[in-house]
Amino acid sequence: MRFRHLLYIPLLCGLLWGQDAALKDTFLQAKALWATQGDREGATVRFDTVVAALGPRAAGLEPEWTQVLCESYNWLAVLDDRSAQNKARAQVRLQALMDLNPDFELDRTLTSQRLSALFDRLKGEKYALIKLTYLPEGGRLVVDGRPSASLARKYLAFGTHKLSYTRPGHASSEIVLELGPHDVKAADFKLTRTASTITLYVQPSDVEILLDGQSLGYAIGKAGPEAAAVAIPLGLRPEELSSAFVIPELAPGKHQLELRAPCFRARVLELPADLASPAADHTLEPIRMEPSRGTLSVISAWPGGELLLSGQSRGPLPLTNLPVCSGSYDLLVRFPAGGFSQRIVVEDGKSISLEARPKPRLAFVGLEGGEFTGRSRFLNQLQSLGDRLQSVAYLPARPDEPPTDALARLKASKEAELLLIARPVPGQVIHQVELVVATLDGEEEHLFVKPLEQDPLGSLAARLNAVPSLQQPDLGISVLDLPGEPGPWVLAATEPALKAGLQVGRPILQVQGKPLATVLELRQLVASAKESVSLSQEGTTFPVPIQMEALEIQLGSPELCYPAVLAHLRLLYAGAKGDEANLIKLNLALALMQFRKFDKAIELLRDARLSTVRGVSQGTLDYHMGRCFLQLGTSYQSEAGQAFRQALKYPQSTLLGPDGPLVAPLARQALEDLK
Repeated sequence: MRFRHLLYIPLLCGLLWGQDAALKDTFLQAKALWATQGDREGATVRFDTVVAALGPRAAGLEPEWTQVLCESYNWLAVLDDRSAQNKARAQVRLQALMDLNPDFELDRTLTSQRLSALFDRLKGEKYALIKLTYLPEGGRLVVDGRPSASLARKYLAFGTHKLSYTRPGHASSEIVLELGPHDVKAADFKLTRTASTITLYVQPSDVEILLDGQSLGYAIGKAGPEAAAVAIPLGLRPEELSSAFVIPELAPGKHQLELRAPCFRARVLELPADLASPAADHTLEPIRMEPSRGTLSVISAWPGGELLLSGQSRGPLPLTNLPVCSGSYDLLVRFPAGGFSQRIVVEDGKSISLEARPKPRLAFVGLEGGEFTGRSRFLNQLQSLGDRLQSVAYLPARPDEPPTDALARLKASKEAELLLIARPVPGQVIHQVELVVATLDGEEEHLFVKPLEQDPLGSLAARLNAVPSLQQPDLGISVLDLPGEPGPWVLAATEPALKAGLQVGRPILQVQGKPLATVLELRQLVASAKESVSLSQEGTTFPVPIQMEALEIQLGSPELCYPAVLAHLRLLYAGAKGDEANLIKLNLALALMQFRKFDKAIELLRDARLSTVRGVSQGTLDYHMGRCFLQLGTSYQSEAGQAFRQALKYPQSTLLGPDGPLVAPLARQALEDLK
């Protein structure tokens, strides 16, 4: 019968592992069986079950479970002592108990005098008694580098021990003891206060705590009964609050306490100077964090989109007024072909609406050529390149498909807008691999990389991720720095800026209530503004609305992958209207000029008309058309001259952006060169 029970223990142990409630019930049942029913065998089986479950992980147990294990050893020693066949095991149980926690106090009402004396004798053969006092109490005791319960009596093994006692707001104290047989020594800790402490509880937990802008950590876990005094008056249970978070050293003076957590509004508390001086312990009233959410709506003219926010799926499109915790997100829409991504910031109580368009698809055709050193590693990096790309949707090569077959398939099916081909550069030893990024229309770029480098694809990933912007925020004014003037001098302004109150021929003295000295400072402030910017001139303050100004893509930049730029612009053009569509046409023409396809660029420029006459506008478009005609040869000089003369009609047109060089002087010089 006894053997059958022992077979049952491993099975029950497996079932109870990690099930704290069930294990605790087993422990309580064991007590009850012996204390109320005298069922020694049934109680022994259950205590053995608890020991089998907790014993192997004794070193990592929480204090509550260490106590349960110690009590189980105590009960088993008593039960074994009452059984003739198991009597010898009683000492084994006591030894295990002592090794687990020599500070454990036997239940003397349960344990016989003989067993108690045996336990005391065994303890005296290995441990010496230390009597401790703590002033003030409530600190942290560390024995030989390990945290220990701050008890009044402790037993330590013979030898040298270092004890230290610390408490927030006090200087620590350290005592070294040399212990031998029969020693009874005292360790009296008396700490000197050095600073005030602040204890706080937060609802919910997992809240970051910052003091004067510096993070101190997170309020985590759940409070215990010690928090009842502060929780109950607020109608809360202690477990609804975080564990106590202690700021141990509050320097003299006033302080600012800030609490942050995802999905909750930040809380800022001003701590008065009298909390720091005179030095004392302070417990703040529990701090409740208020939820912070906005809404997100995402639609798309392309079917089959799935929305993901920072990697978590939120379902298929369209989505309207989706509740979202405030904060920053990486928004991704996956389409059956291509994808859309954007970094968004959801503000408390605000709504964001987006229309998602697919990104260009980049298909990896494969790695051509035979074996070379580092080939497998390099191929794995190419296959996982998509993990590093944000501006294109990456399609890895199909397994076992030769690059020539993949190339033919992709060109025929048009499953992608971009192709990536990798070719080892011939030589005695492969030191370089040629990467070719190409559009289906044949615009391509070549990049040579070393496969054995730490990150051979870093440059390619950076260039593919770099998508040039076609617009930037602007105030619609022309300014420059003049010596002796207190701020940027206004040379010209658009009608909205003039209507707002801006005066041409006057300096700007302040922006958003702050003094302003240079044009660079003005541009930086405008770049971070939203709907309008407050300007001051000669004592008058007025809001100037933000305008979105057109930009040109930069040509010849080593930071851009121009086939990818072309594919991106072609997708943007789908569905675009008005000036937006014509601005995209202008930039498509510029990208084609990068590949010296001037005839195709002219076709786009002829079909484009911009309604604007300032910055990147109609004059810009006409000037670039003249440049393209010049590149086609002398037979097109007449058309080039006509385009340059047309550009002269727009004296406020610029290249690159609103602050770029004026088109008119460049067109005039081009006409002179044609004579």
